Amino acid sequence: MPILKYRCTSCGKEFAKIFSNPDNAPQACPVCHASNPEELGPAFRYDQEMIRRALCTSCDECDSGEVACSVKSSS
Repeated sequence: MPILKYRCTSCGKEFAKIFSNPDNAPQACPVCHASNPEELGPAFRYDQEMIRRALCTSCDECDSGEVACSVKSSS
């Protein structure tokens, strides 16, 4: 099930919605009840480089640009 992020075009409130069917997309802002909020895309994004650095705790090879780290070379 996707979790999408929306922004109200009237009040600017951002919110996320989980749904399994596109017909269940939010039709109104949960704060001001204005219609047709703008879809911003996925609520969660990941950064592969950030994940790689978080997993690499045993050395500083990732920072030096070397590909000696098994985490870095597995991509």
